Amino acid sequence: MMKQIIKRELILFFLLFLIVSIKTSAFAAVNATLWQDKKSQHFVIYYQDAPLDYVDNLIDQAEKYYNDIVDELGFRRFDFWTWDKRAKIYLYSSSEEYLKDTGRVAWSGAMVDIKKRTIKTFINQENFMQSILPHEMAHIIFREFIGLNIRLPLWLDEGVACSQEKVFLSERLQFAKHLVKSKVHIPVDRLSGISDYSLVVPKVFYSEAASLVVFLLEEYGQEKFLDFSRRLRDDNQGWLETLLGAYRFSDIEDLEAQWHAYIKGE
Repeated sequence: MMKQIIKRELILFFLLFLIVSIKTSAFAAVNATLWQDKKSQHFVIYYQDAPLDYVDNLIDQAEKYYNDIVDELGFRRFDFWTWDKRAKIYLYSSSEEYLKDTGRVAWSGAMVDIKKRTIKTFINQENFMQSILPHEMAHIIFREFIGLNIRLPLWLDEGVACSQEKVFLSERLQFAKHLVKSKVHIPVDRLSGISDYSLVVPKVFYSEAASLVVFLLEEYGQEKFLDFSRRLRDDNQGWLETLLGAYRFSDIEDLEAQWHAYIKGE
């Protein structure tokens, strides 16, 4: 009798295991069909229900931004996102699908995972190709080069990213110039102490951050910025000591003075 019970339980267990396996396989197969992909030199675009011309345009824009960013930061000689290291962009069919899968807040239009080199958004997201895409790509490229755990002031991380948002850059630079000339800007030493996004006044903060990074890039060139980035990565010093050493500023007040002179055209 006991043997029959054990045998019956084993049969039931096997059948249950078989049903679960079939359902899991079927679910995985259905899930896999939700995403199609298209590859380029540096990107894999995963998309659901998107017109092919939209996907092609996204690839073209992403490749253009990639080349612009590595050129402007001086990183051209380094082979970043190729083959299995290509960046991934997930293009959801709607805001609802994006929010459901990512769990982001209702106003979110995109998210980035720097460590996984992944950006997620949805089709026809306003300003994605013109602004969000180059911004997030610059974050990833810069952080991949210097290291994910290097501590930086918020203005430096965001300034690098904002410097690549060409659609807004001119306006931001003009506003930063106005702030400095009107003597109502945030001094660099105080700007460097802002580490919480809740303390940021967006127009002021992002304009000054972009202006400072553009100043470093245009006044001293890509090679100097590359040297600075290498030192951040390799020298194991604080960011300020590294910045002063790379650019030969005597102190943070000297950086401030040189930035002001650049803005004023002196």
